[in-house]
Amino acid sequence: MRKRKTLHWLLLLLLLTGTSLAAPPKSSFLVVIDPGHGGNDHGTVYDDGRVRIAEKDITLALAKETTKELRARKIPVTLTREKDQDLPLGPRTAFANRLGADVFISIHMNSTATPIVSDAQGIETFILNNTTDATSKRLAQLENMVLGSDGQNAAPEQADVALILRDLRLDANLAESKRLACAIQDSVVSSAGKATRGSTRNRGVKQALFYVLLGAEMPSVLVEAGFLSHPKDRALVLSPQGRQGIARAIAKAIDEFRRAKNTASALRALSMCKVH
Repeated sequence: MRKRKTLHWLLLLLLLTGTSLAAPPKSSFLVVIDPGHGGNDHGTVYDDGRVRIAEKDITLALAKETTKELRARKIPVTLTREKDQDLPLGPRTAFANRLGADVFISIHMNSTATPIVSDAQGIETFILNNTTDATSKRLAQLENMVLGSDGQNAAPEQADVALILRDLRLDANLAESKRLACAIQDSVVSSAGKATRGSTRNRGVKQALFYVLLGAEMPSVLVEAGFLSHPKDRALVLSPQGRQGIARAIAKAIDEFRRAKNTASALRALSMCKVH
């Protein structure tokens, strides 16, 4: 434990003194959009006996629309899936890591098992809560898979360094993930509010243990673009105009984040909302 703590402070000192531990910066800003669920995983489903709507289809439609909006802004973007297919959670962020993506956005729809609950409506954006014991254990498991078969092919010192570097990357990305989440939340709520004449609820930015965000080596957020179980939210995402509005709002927020990221002063000026 003492050796690992010493390594941690040594690596932190190198970061603070300007010694580079990361790959050289890319010339372009790459976005990876992840349409939640897919294939046999339908996600939440709305079925009133006449109409059946699966979350996996809505998220794919929103992701494709967001891709169009980003490309219109000349921002490179790719999807984790472009059709209805099975895709485990781990490979989604692994794909973004391999590409060296600058941001990772996972799009989902919310739901409630009790439709009579009046507050089960609105938009919320999540960042990864990396402070729980369960998360720490999961991160260790992820590192073991990277280092070798259950870590057996890696020396203890190598494993320690890899885990410390992962912790430092998570800490470095946390503030940027918050800024990105706040920008997306404000933008999407504003767009949805105009489309629904102010009836969209702002559920805020929150922290949770979403496994799809685990392992991301870049700022990453999960957007819950409304409740599929709520008639107004459902109508918004089923409407081509509503989907375009949400997509345009997400793209606008990403573009603002991208521009701010290029200068430290602009990044500091980018507003950060309260995270619950």
